[in-house]
Amino acid sequence: MDMQDWGRFRDWSALLDALCRLRGYSENAELASAFCRQQGRAGERDFQAAEKNLRDWRLGRRIPLRRNAAILARLLDVEAEPLLKRRWKETYRALHGGNAASPEQEAPAAKRPPVENGRWLPRMALVLLMAPTAGLLAAIGMNDPALPDGAGALPTVAYNARAFLSVGTQKLIHGVVEGCDGAPAQWADIAPRLPESRTGILVDGGLATKMMNGCGREMVVRAVKFIALRPGVEELMVLDTYFKIEVSPPPGGSG
Repeated sequence: MDMQDWGRFRDWSALLDALCRLRGYSENAELASAFCRQQGRAGERDFQAAEKNLRDWRLGRRIPLRRNAAILARLLDVEAEPLLKRRWKETYRALHGGNAASPEQEAPAAKRPPVENGRWLPRMALVLLMAPTAGLLAAIGMNDPALPDGAGALPTVAYNARAFLSVGTQKLIHGVVEGCDGAPAQWADIAPRLPESRTGILVDGGLATKMMNGCGREMVVRAVKFIALRPGVEELMVLDTYFKIEVSPPPGGSG
């Protein structure tokens, strides 16, 4: 992105999201890890909280504290470009009514309809509110950019670069769609591209919802489920996404 383009951003969350993409953070996991290191935290819960916060900040759902915004500015090298630095400060200040000092507690941003390509988009018609799965799939086929009503009943896939399981347990680790305007991917198309695992197997996880940062919204996806079979630690590239999987012996097992 050219330097002169920064001036077109009026919303801090949109600026943050664009900058994350420019710096190579299309997914939140790597940035969440770096954010935790800046805070001196290394726990799994810390990572999950950072990843959730980044998702909310990039979508404009919440406003970060000033200290958290400062960490982001360092990680994203905001100081590198004067125009970027000025726009970052101006849009962040605007979140607090023009006051340079942010509140001591993070607050949710004002609720607003989903955004796609800078335009406000309406929710899908309420006739789908109580729709069964068949109705949900029909709604997906309409390519409506808003998450279809009724999708709340589906499980959620939250990307985490590290997955901790014990033998006999399972977890949704990934989700795939056929492009930002497409339906969930078909398992038959996914299965041949999956790696072999020493500690378990990757199977069809059915339909789920997942925040697709590359598309800028939460979407219905085809989930990939990992079933833990043997203790061990391994690193896998699942559909071009990195995972470190750690499987421990079952409780009470001999290992």
